[in-house]
Amino acid sequence: MKDKSIGLIILSYFPSFLELTVETKAFKDPMSTVDLVLPVLTAIMIQIFLWHTVVCIPTKHFIATIHRAMEGDYRARFSCDDINSNFKKLSCDFNQLMSCVESQTEELSENRILQNQLYENEKIYRSALELTCERIFEADLSHNRMVYGQNKYCKAFPFLHTEIYDEMINSLAHNAVFSKDTEKFYQTFSRSGLLNAFHKPGVSEVTLEYRLMNSNNQPAWYAASVVFLNSSGDENRKIIGYVKNIDERKKQELEILKQSQKDGLTGLYNKKVTQSLMEAFFVGEGREGKHAVIMVDIDNFKRINDTLGHSQGDIALMKIAQKIQSLFRSSDVAGRVGGDEFLILMKDISSNDILFSKLKSIGEYFSEIRLEDESYRISGSIGVSLYPDDGNTYETLFKKSDIALYYSKAHGKDQFYFYGGRFGEKYDTYDASELSVLDESQYVPRVKPIESTRSIKLN
Repeated sequence: MKDKSIGLIILSYFPSFLELTVETKAFKDPMSTVDLVLPVLTAIMIQIFLWHTVVCIPTKHFIATIHRAMEGDYRARFSCDDINSNFKKLSCDFNQLMSCVESQTEELSENRILQNQLYENEKIYRSALELTCERIFEADLSHNRMVYGQNKYCKAFPFLHTEIYDEMINSLAHNAVFSKDTEKFYQTFSRSGLLNAFHKPGVSEVTLEYRLMNSNNQPAWYAASVVFLNSSGDENRKIIGYVKNIDERKKQELEILKQSQKDGLTGLYNKKVTQSLMEAFFVGEGREGKHAVIMVDIDNFKRINDTLGHSQGDIALMKIAQKIQSLFRSSDVAGRVGGDEFLILMKDISSNDILFSKLKSIGEYFSEIRLEDESYRISGSIGVSLYPDDGNTYETLFKKSDIALYYSKAHGKDQFYFYGGRFGEKYDTYDASELSVLDESQYVPRVKPIESTRSIKLN
């Protein structure tokens, strides 16, 4: 290309050379100033023509092409003849640049369309949620900040003064959420908790039911769900969350569950639930305490049904159940585990006197029960085992309280027995003459032999 440009420059001097040759008759005549003017002017005109053709016109076209590109025509291209090698190379580089720009512009346009569509979809989704939800919010987990909904949260919870997402969740957990749900709430909805959840395959939504303290300082049930909006990597993790008040529905569900756990006649826990609650307590929060497992049985219950009828037997069961409920705390566990057998877990016994008082109150109430035939007197027998002295599992303590109950029935009824004969250090309010060690040869154990048993008459 360079050789071609140099050749054109040399060629441009050829007409002037011919003219000068003619004027001087092949350079034989001497040259005058007049002889040089015309060839020089000719050479200048030819140079100007070539400059205009080879440089000015391509430059003008190149600038025009750049202006088209600046105005948004990314399909603009520049071309020129091979005469000017520099312009030819420049046109090739420029056209390659414009091809890249055009390609990226089309990709950006497609992304912009998708982003606009996503934004519109988010607006529609958000509007639909606002019609059915208590509160909604949007957050950018990658940058740990709230994007939408903070104003409503600040109005509902005046103690919130931050746009940092994790700080807001922590503040809600410790200032608004019911204390028993605080840890679970924070673990679920904290920034790290959500990022860990969404890193698991197939997880696109996280939901939790929890309790918030209302204006009356009472817990109310809410359900919060967080939806992962995109999957474009850790650099752009956004979520949208919505909160619903489910207090009425949840309380109905809990009531239904509660009723399914209860014995239909007495309202106490049924046998299965009683066992489940006690087992969970012994391996959980009750591991370090002192507790009593109390088995209560109505004496001669079959005779009540046979003599007075099953309806009177049902009345006796209901009255005993009512007494048990009134005597023991709501945190204790009381259930009906047989036809006329009741099982009670008295938790965290602070003194033997309190336990003795409860047992004597049950026995005294038996004698106060009046049925259709007021002359008929009812009595009951009680067997007690202690945690952890007699065992640390439901099965063991159930069997040992049952053995103690058997002693009570086999030796006079209307009294209570402790498995192993342990009464503690203080029993000065009871008649010591009523304490007796039974002859173990009189007892044929249903489960296993016991060490020794003592009794106290109830009436």
